[in-house]
Amino acid sequence: MADRYSKDTAQQRTYRAFEALITEEDAAIDLAQASLLIASIAYPSLDSTHYLAQLDALARRVRAALALPNPDLLPQLPDSTDPLSVIEAINQVLFAEEHFHGNEDDYHNPDNSFLNIVLEQHIGIPISLSIIYMEVGRRVGMQIDGIGLPMHFVIRCHFTEGYIYIDPFHNGRLLTEQDCVALLRRIAGGRVKLNTSWFKPLTHRALLKRVLNNLKSVYIDTEDFEHALTICDLLVLLSPHNPIELRDRGILHFELKHYAHALHDLKAYTQLAPQAKDHDEILDHIKTIRQTIAMMN
Repeated sequence: MADRYSKDTAQQRTYRAFEALITEEDAAIDLAQASLLIASIAYPSLDSTHYLAQLDALARRVRAALALPNPDLLPQLPDSTDPLSVIEAINQVLFAEEHFHGNEDDYHNPDNSFLNIVLEQHIGIPISLSIIYMEVGRRVGMQIDGIGLPMHFVIRCHFTEGYIYIDPFHNGRLLTEQDCVALLRRIAGGRVKLNTSWFKPLTHRALLKRVLNNLKSVYIDTEDFEHALTICDLLVLLSPHNPIELRDRGILHFELKHYAHALHDLKAYTQLAPQAKDHDEILDHIKTIRQTIAMMN
């Protein structure tokens, strides 16, 4: 993708940094750093150090509320620590004191997905608020997993009796698995058939893919194809052999009249997914692109 630019650009540097980050072992991928790289697509001058320091400061306040020393002295929680007390302390800092909350009124604004803006404005969507919660928890010393429910995103913490689910979009409300299903039924407006796979923790790569897919949908719905294309570039970096991502990027290149790039991606799609239902439709696109390129020569 670097050949789209005649010189080294901020966008290219973002791509390289993102690619380097996601080559780490999955559990070692820094979600905050990756999220800020995604945000730099829209805010190229953002200072990631500033926002990482904000997360550090929030975590220090949680540790202070728990009467824990500086993480340099005690990076892990003592074995005797009650996970519920940690959750209560995080909720107190994030929601009671800092007033982080879900954006009910402007849910599909892309800023809701950008970690820098969510940290500045204290408002976001379920997954961005969950990332902040997870990253504060990690700095405190608690592992918190992302749970990608359909239509909603929550997080989960393990304790002696099992699991407790937390809904950062609704002020850190504590939920059981049954509560999560009931919440989905309310969102869906009817019956929801339980699928146990919904409650498996997402890998860091899968979580980032969900963030990017949210943004891709928002940008395509508003016909902001330039930003949608940059998001698709990151999705291809995450899943370079995923035919759907190549197809979607190819269609965006076509919309933006990047015909050579569109041809490259759409040809790759037909090769990787020869049995796809839209195979013939994509072949028609390829034919149109070739005719267009021929007319331009």
